Amino acid sequence: MDRIALQILEDSWKHDARVMQRATDTLQLRLQEQTDGRWAAAAFEINRIYNIMEKAFERLCEAFENHFEKSGRYHDSLIERVTLDLHGIRPAFLPADAVRDIRELKGFRHLFRHAYDLDLDPARVTAAAENATRCVARFNGWADGERLSRRRQPTVSGSCGRRG
Repeated sequence: MDRIALQILEDSWKHDARVMQRATDTLQLRLQEQTDGRWAAAAFEINRIYNIMEKAFERLCEAFENHFEKSGRYHDSLIERVTLDLHGIRPAFLPADAVRDIRELKGFRHLFRHAYDLDLDPARVTAAAENATRCVARFNGWADGERLSRRRQPTVSGSCGRRG
């Protein structure tokens, strides 16, 4: 990866971190509201946080590995992928101790997106909000520009195993 591509990736991560922080701030406000729709509004922000994080993981894989297939167990595979130390390409990015929280966040997002007839459980939304806040705080450390710039440069170019 050249210097310009790395700078673009770093800037994208910083932007994602800022947007997720704004979503976390909004999430906290929604949880404090005394309105009927506060749980749905909070769940929307949790969903939004995971979507931003997942997109950042996709960009990381695409930048260092040149591809990532969106098929099968795509969402789980993406989380697993960013925990791998790919010798000669990039070290592990997501710490192993963060995987459980990320998977729980993904699970809540899945429930929110696919449950069309759902009464949100306030306790579950509150727990997911705490988890989302924790993940965002940790993302800022993962997204540190200096840490990204220490990544190893890829040694392979081209399609890198893409299927046609």
